[in-house]
Amino acid sequence: QIQGTPPTSRREANAESMACRALTPLVLLLVASAAGAVSLAGHSALASGLEARAAEWRAASQAEADERRFWASEWSDLETDLERLHDVAEPAPAAHKKHEKSPLAGLKLNLEPKNPADLIPALTMLKGLYEDGKSRIGHLNVREKDLKVKFELKTAEHGRRIQAIDARFKNHTLSAEFKTNETRDETRLFSYWERVRERQHKQYHTSLKIQHGTLEKTKSMIDMYEKTISGKADKTTVAKQLRKVGGGALPDIVFLQAAQAATVRFCEQATSELHSAQKEGQQALSVEVV
Repeated sequence: QIQGTPPTSRREANAESMACRALTPLVLLLVASAAGAVSLAGHSALASGLEARAAEWRAASQAEADERRFWASEWSDLETDLERLHDVAEPAPAAHKKHEKSPLAGLKLNLEPKNPADLIPALTMLKGLYEDGKSRIGHLNVREKDLKVKFELKTAEHGRRIQAIDARFKNHTLSAEFKTNETRDETRLFSYWERVRERQHKQYHTSLKIQHGTLEKTKSMIDMYEKTISGKADKTTVAKQLRKVGGGALPDIVFLQAAQAATVRFCEQATSELHSAQKEGQQALSVEVV
């Protein structure tokens, strides 16, 4: 018996000690369970984030394929329009006609008119070309607006994902290492979409520029054809053109030559610019997404 300590007090102290020892494993189990739950939640959120990013990369691959197809078709159609406009303004020499198929083949156009009436089929073709160009510009504008809205949504989603990563780190469901990795991966993914959007916008402006120029030249040719066919061409201008070329052609036909020469130069310059834009777009799309 310990001196000075009542037997009852010692028994109570022993009982409390035994109770504490009995509770210790339970407390440890509860703590471990809580830690496990936090860890499980963290791993679950991590798996969910990885799955979401994998889906996003698949979407990026599909978007890249769609963009490649769209611009391949767009550049091809625009180049065909330029070739048709060029061939109306400057018929190919006979030597080339045997080896190259003209985009005007099958349209039954008289590319070497001897009188104003010969211009009517070409005028009809030019008007169709003009309407097609206006329609293409409308589609480009609608597509650009849609792509802009989609990118704004991606920007907002990117912000929410970064905030979610930060929140999980602050509530201790995400380690510092995983936070760094997830932030890096999310930033890399969004940077890819930024480059996609930049490329889309640049291609849009280049195409729009060429298309507007084509419309302008086509409209100029239409005006010249209509004036020539109706006999309303300015006679002073015609006389000057006749002196320049030394005569030998109908005055109304000669009146077209200035407009035709300008149109030919435009078509050649626009085609060169189109090829450059096409090559640049293909190179950008060929960069592997890593």
